[in-house]
Amino acid sequence: MAYRFIIADSPELRRMPWEKIEEEGLTRAILWNRLHPTLLDWLELVSPSTTLMGSAFDDEKGGELAGALWVVPSGLCGTVHFVIFKEWRADKVRLGREAVRWIFETWTLEALLAAFPACYRHLWAFMDALGFTPWPERLPKACHMPTAGNQTRCKDMALALLRRDEAR
Repeated sequence: MAYRFIIADSPELRRMPWEKIEEEGLTRAILWNRLHPTLLDWLELVSPSTTLMGSAFDDEKGGELAGALWVVPSGLCGTVHFVIFKEWRADKVRLGREAVRWIFETWTLEALLAAFPACYRHLWAFMDALGFTPWPERLPKACHMPTAGNQTRCKDMALALLRRDEAR
């Protein structure tokens, strides 16, 4: 693997991606259900009581944080989320594939579900490159995405599935 993954099992490791998420202007993209996301919202999202979390480091670039992942488990499956930071986006497919491999090697999960706003068009090709199978159905208005002018705005949710035995 080109990246080093670790379980984010301490408050410091769970908080670490937030600074970079803010710096790169990704707070609303990641926490799309909040109008003004805060560190407390992030910590609630990645709470160890509900979420498995990992961090990806690039040791070739001085051990810098390249991305993070978090999985909300449900039985032996989980809903997975990724953030890949700007400097590593050109290598997002390799980083994503390594992340998926690491998830399946680290946790006893049988499948991963990607659930994301259908309007996030960039995620369709990324999910496909990682081997996820898109579901043809969308959940209508399942993503609460408030704006200053429309606190109740909701968008459709897209879903894609990757089973352990189908992972590349």
